[in-house]
Amino acid sequence: MTVSKAVNIANRVSSGHCKVCLHMFTLDFLNQVANGLEKDSIYHLAEKKIASTHGYTMGLKLEQFIFDAFPYAPSTALYEVLREEEFAPVKNANGSNFDTPDSAKLLVLRLHTRWVVAAGGFLTHSVPLYATGVEISPLCSYSGENLEAICRGRTFHAPCEISF
Repeated sequence: MTVSKAVNIANRVSSGHCKVCLHMFTLDFLNQVANGLEKDSIYHLAEKKIASTHGYTMGLKLEQFIFDAFPYAPSTALYEVLREEEFAPVKNANGSNFDTPDSAKLLVLRLHTRWVVAAGGFLTHSVPLYATGVEISPLCSYSGENLEAICRGRTFHAPCEISF
């Protein structure tokens, strides 16, 4: 269980935070980290399925993670963002229950739909709104800005695209 899923005595999530794993490093820093990790021999032991001549067998693998670079950094910075605005993971193929290309697309459509409404627009839809939405071209708006002139007082029929 990750810290973001930990619950307290009242069975409520005790932390609303997680790490979306976005990092920015200089090449010089990464070279320093690579040399440091090699010298310090920092590895994590993981049990993995390993292909063999008789199918798959369980084995042990030594791994290193991007998180291992943090102790080598002179400083770090964290940004707190709203999950529903900044995080649409794709970890699985369509057809899986979560974190698919289709679920990420829906999260973006929902975000853009909120932008249209916030800019004074209206939506109609022929399918349930949770299954559709509006897509806004990044040429029109990167994060919901400058949409009032396009959206205020207008009605959009979802699914649709707003572009130049």
